Amino acid sequence: MSGKDIGFLGFGKMAQSIAAGISDKGFRMHYFDAAPGTAELHSRATEWKVDRSPTARELETSSDILLICVKPQDLSSALSPLEGNKDYISIAAGVSVSEIISYLPNARARVARVMPNLGATINQSVSGVYCPVEDLQATTLDLFSSIGMAFAVQKEDLLHGVTALSGSGPAYAFLFLQSMGEAGIKQGLPAGQSFEMAARTIRAAMDLYLESGEHPAQWITRVSSPAGTTIEGLAALEDHGVRGAVIRAVEAAADRSRELGRKES
Repeated sequence: MSGKDIGFLGFGKMAQSIAAGISDKGFRMHYFDAAPGTAELHSRATEWKVDRSPTARELETSSDILLICVKPQDLSSALSPLEGNKDYISIAAGVSVSEIISYLPNARARVARVMPNLGATINQSVSGVYCPVEDLQATTLDLFSSIGMAFAVQKEDLLHGVTALSGSGPAYAFLFLQSMGEAGIKQGLPAGQSFEMAARTIRAAMDLYLESGEHPAQWITRVSSPAGTTIEGLAALEDHGVRGAVIRAVEAAADRSRELGRKES
């Protein structure tokens, strides 16, 4: 894929994260954003070698692949100047491929959808991809693999689950981190030390899981000695319905994603 021209229609935080992640991959990059942008933004774009296009139409003309990085409510106006004759990758949450095509003058436009997450800012994104066009799906997976893990889903509706799990997931993880850190403070540990201990403990546990591929239950069993401290803590978590609350949180986020998608259509 190197050597292709990548355009960013909209250059907010996620677009910038993607641009930073692929800046050394041999792409020529361009962007257009309706907002004038700050001096800091222009400096970052220069650092990543991303040229600013004067208009959305000129951005499309100069790009082989156009990443649609505008807010869902701005899609119609943002896409109206385009011709629809390139490959398009949308990161607009909840907006279907068919709806995106409806905003373009070409009813046969080639469109992929991606749901990346906050990890893109450190090249550790988890990105779910849906695309009905096989070669564009492969291109999209290749591109987003440059900034972390990318995987395809076979049904577009599954992107709601991706949104709820990995898209919203960092917030759940931060909430658990905050809770563990505050629990340490309650036990008398200094705040900075407590939060770092919690963060490093969580990171080590996740690294062990990813490296081994073993089910989380196996790791829980290894840490939980009979009549020990860990099993008492786990019992308290179960008493307060933590596992059910997490499952319900993902369900609620997925339901909200579907609701937002219906509002946009």
